[in-house]
Amino acid sequence: MPDALHDVGLVARTDRAEALPAIELLARKLVSRGVRLRVENVCHQQIPVGEPGDLDFVVGADLVFALGGDGTILWVAREAAPVGTPVLGVDLGSFGFLAEEEPDAVLDSLDDILAGNYLLEERLMLEASLLRGDELIGRHLALNDIVIAKVTYRHLVLLHCEVDGSPLATYRADGLIVATPTGSTAYNLSAGGPIVDPRVEAMLITAICPHTLYSRPLVIDAGTVLELWVEPKPGRVDDLQLTVDGQAGHELGSDTRIVIRRADCRARLAHSRRRVFFDRLRDKLNWGAPR
Repeated sequence: MPDALHDVGLVARTDRAEALPAIELLARKLVSRGVRLRVENVCHQQIPVGEPGDLDFVVGADLVFALGGDGTILWVAREAAPVGTPVLGVDLGSFGFLAEEEPDAVLDSLDDILAGNYLLEERLMLEASLLRGDELIGRHLALNDIVIAKVTYRHLVLLHCEVDGSPLATYRADGLIVATPTGSTAYNLSAGGPIVDPRVEAMLITAICPHTLYSRPLVIDAGTVLELWVEPKPGRVDDLQLTVDGQAGHELGSDTRIVIRRADCRARLAHSRRRVFFDRLRDKLNWGAPR
């Protein structure tokens, strides 16, 4: 069981006015419990409770509350995972798989959470290294997915993929999604990829609008190393971008190689009570419901 909490962070999406009272109530209750509360700067401008700070306060925090939707949790988790800080997601949106806690439930169980009576779940993350020759030009962590796709849709792209140094396929498509099981219910699902239990140690490869019948989704071991590069076309420039969790991006050239592997760190998601993944599928996707 985790230790009692003394230093907590709070990050929240504040662009929805109806959510502000719930955010402020949680912040004030945290301060009233005597913990040190640090609030992300933009949020603190709307909710001036606790101490303002950049997101790097995750380094010293015992736990970070992330209030919003899945996007908020993905953003915080990428910062918190390398230092092992747990993230507790509070759902202020209408759809999502990561932000599972409801504001009222968190308030009801707040004393237990601060006493360390909460559950921790670790999730696989991916790391993408961008190489130009032998030079490392970028490195990104992802909890949901890494997407290589065109910025414009004028042409298909030829994307070569190797698995542990052996050729796998050349994808003729609009792009490619490499997802974790956590991200299997995100873009991967919309593109026709499989739903995978987040406890499974795997990577998912799903082509975006492939122009070949063999390009079916593929599930591979999480210990696999993928290497991807684009086949350049004479006289044509493909505007490609690598996007991480639908948020962070990096422009790609035809001379860029992308190496994707399991990250050394894992996201640590906190829950006030035990969660069942398949309950979320039924609640959010109506999965398995009778017609």
